[in-house]
Amino acid sequence: MNKKLIILFCLLSIGCWLSAQQILIDRGVRVEGLWCFPLVTDSTQYLYLPDRAALGVDDKKQPQFSFIRYVNGTDNASASPDKTISQAGGGAVLHFLVEYDTDEAKVRRANERLKEILNNDEVKLRGPIIFKEGRYALVSSIINPETGNAQKIVMSVGAAPVLQGSKIALSFELDPQRSRLLLESFKTTTPDVSIVFDLSFSGIMDAYNAKMTVDWAEVQKNEKIGGGLSVYFVSAEVEKIYEELRRTSAIKLETTGEDAKMQAIVDAAYTKVTDMMFRRVEPGQLPPGEQNGLGSLLNGLFANNGNTSNFSGGSGFPISAHFGYKKKDIKTSGFSILNFNSRSSTDRHHYITFNIGDFFKKYGNDESYFKTVSLSDPDFEKRDVFVGVDGTLLPEFDRLINNITVTLRKNHQNGSTTIRETNIVKSTLADNHNISMSYGSAGDADRLAWLNYDYKAQYNFKGGKTWQTEWQQQNAAMINLFAPYERRIIKLEGDAALLKEKNVRATTIKIEYPFFGDKKVLEFTVKPEDDLSTKQFDITLPAGQYSYKYTLRWRMKDNTEKMLSGDNDTELLFIDMIPDK
Repeated sequence: MNKKLIILFCLLSIGCWLSAQQILIDRGVRVEGLWCFPLVTDSTQYLYLPDRAALGVDDKKQPQFSFIRYVNGTDNASASPDKTISQAGGGAVLHFLVEYDTDEAKVRRANERLKEILNNDEVKLRGPIIFKEGRYALVSSIINPETGNAQKIVMSVGAAPVLQGSKIALSFELDPQRSRLLLESFKTTTPDVSIVFDLSFSGIMDAYNAKMTVDWAEVQKNEKIGGGLSVYFVSAEVEKIYEELRRTSAIKLETTGEDAKMQAIVDAAYTKVTDMMFRRVEPGQLPPGEQNGLGSLLNGLFANNGNTSNFSGGSGFPISAHFGYKKKDIKTSGFSILNFNSRSSTDRHHYITFNIGDFFKKYGNDESYFKTVSLSDPDFEKRDVFVGVDGTLLPEFDRLINNITVTLRKNHQNGSTTIRETNIVKSTLADNHNISMSYGSAGDADRLAWLNYDYKAQYNFKGGKTWQTEWQQQNAAMINLFAPYERRIIKLEGDAALLKEKNVRATTIKIEYPFFGDKKVLEFTVKPEDDLSTKQFDITLPAGQYSYKYTLRWRMKDNTEKMLSGDNDTELLFIDMIPDK
């Protein structure tokens, strides 16, 4: 038989068993600490609710638990180019298995006690109830940075097994601060790590001479239903809304019969109202504030000695504490009347809680369970390379530069290559961000050679021009960026009297210079009587290049012209060197 057929067979078997194990949910009795329910088909046959949870154990009866704290030697989030010693990165991984079951000795005692109570030797406790749905929530606490107080949070929720004796595996990764807090919590007698199982089961409820009337006009007057700002609630808040609706007669429950059955009737009515007014949602869909409320609510269940069941004779209301509830957009008007005069199927919730207990006291010195390891293996190391921007480059983001792209290339000893890239814009510098890139280790046995890398920078100028450097090799932890050009002021000098003596009417000065593959040309005209101290050229030359071309053209008073061209590498250009011809 192939795997798919086996799974299908198991599902069908469970389905048949669920159908055959229908219980009378309002006839439950508590015996020897167990809630027991008779079958619909045979009132002498009972099923019980599992009542405890514990750490899973392996074949050698050893706890299936590990708490490993690790240090990886680096922490890029706290890295700073001005520090050589910084906080190491790391955290912890918590992993354990949990299962729920029932003490066999308690089951045997409950079976004998049932026979005595019912005065019937044919009574038999057949086994555990198979749940319709299972959920778990891991509840812990963190320190609220605003108040300094511990507050309950739900760290994780998920599906739990519906069969007694099944295990669930839980794994969580913690940052360094939480790993430290959790370790200190483990050292206490009641560590703040707890699991709440929410296990729903179904059964047939009794028929009651009861009627519920819902006045929808009055319901809409309720502040939280009709006009409240919040649309998400946890179960405790839904309970309060239900009580308010009964108090204001928006919901009227009329019953005839025994007062002892009132709680079962209220539970049934409450389930109906919840279905009409709310929609169940996953905890992750709740706003953050409501998620915190869910944690506090679940924590309240721990005061119940490990289990709570919502059914006649139990406590609480028959909705799940592991979900949120979203208010429906109610458009119903008039009155709705619901009768409970016939038997029908209903769901109830059973809670089992588990705390890790004094586990650390027993196993705290055993590295099989609690261990701190260092990940300083060279293969796990990474190199942080920072990018520094020279002060002379900063104003160029306003004048000329749009952005700079820096590319890092690391060729590893195993033949692989790591490429990293970062883009620098004006806001990056304005916010004073640390700019860095990192690469890891890939077969780099030579640790000194591992420090070597190549980099290049591409400058993107306003107007669309680009220029990039060649690949450069270095092993420093900082790439320093400088302006790849120099701004120079070319001042004009000349003897005004000499220009007038030689009958110069005007002098036109033209300067040409290269700019990253392009040619820039600047030109203007001066007269002998002009103040040359206010006349100058502002040019930008590639770094290390000083020469520029100039052309001087003199226009004489007789309309003739003379011209002189040449190269100059100084910041002074004399305009009175008029050639004889």
